[in-house]
Amino acid sequence: MSSRFGDDPFAIREPEETVRRLERFLTTHLEEARARCLVVGMSGGLDSSVTAALCARALRGRRVWGISLPEKETRNDRALEDARLVASKYRIRFKIIDITSVVETSRNVLGAKMARGIPWGNVKARLRAMVLYYFANTERGLVVGTGDKSEIMLGYFTKFGDGACDVLPLADLYKTSVRNLARHLGIPERIRLKASSPELWPGQTAERELGLSYMKLDRILWGLERWRIPEEIAKETGLKLALVRKVRERWLRSEHKRRPPLAMKLGYRTAGDDLRLPRLE
Repeated sequence: MSSRFGDDPFAIREPEETVRRLERFLTTHLEEARARCLVVGMSGGLDSSVTAALCARALRGRRVWGISLPEKETRNDRALEDARLVASKYRIRFKIIDITSVVETSRNVLGAKMARGIPWGNVKARLRAMVLYYFANTERGLVVGTGDKSEIMLGYFTKFGDGACDVLPLADLYKTSVRNLARHLGIPERIRLKASSPELWPGQTAERELGLSYMKLDRILWGLERWRIPEEIAKETGLKLALVRKVRERWLRSEHKRRPPLAMKLGYRTAGDDLRLPRLE
């Protein structure tokens, strides 16, 4: 990596201070919302394990609910065991809710032609969000999102699915940085190093779908965040210019997923755009 990027832009040089800041972020939003608990979808993967650990450190485990949502087509017993392991380590209230029947009902309603590919995967992600929000509503909790900065910049999430949440503690940490933070938090190595996957269809892995390793993606995204042009990023990283341009195009085209719905300007002030209220105690 070129010195223009620094020695290691993804290293967390003061991990304990970073953890304390994230803990304050979570407790502050919980208090402002007058909620009682935090609800995290736990897949057994890196991001959800780190998120759950941060929530448990912030609130003590018993005020955190970790919910695993397996279904027949993508069920992974090893991943469920990893989720249970993290929940046990941090004394998180852990619950497995098999959503196969909900998925099958949706398949029957939509028809067999719809039950494949990305549209069907998005249905599954939104069904998971529905269950998490139902649980948060019944427990007076907040849904904590598990997305990291790499996924958010790439638009690698389902709108109103895994992108649906009340707070996003990892939103400003690249995937590579999340792996470094996981080591500090004591997340087991097999979870830290496993291939990331949304588990929306059998055999799905994020890096295969995105076409690059997260280490390479993060180097490109780091440059884009600083408004570097593709030619400069390609030269500094040693990656092909075509790859850099492809990642940049995906970043630009997915901007709609990072913004609230567009509103037509008709009145004096538009709620959510130029009528935004400060957070009140």
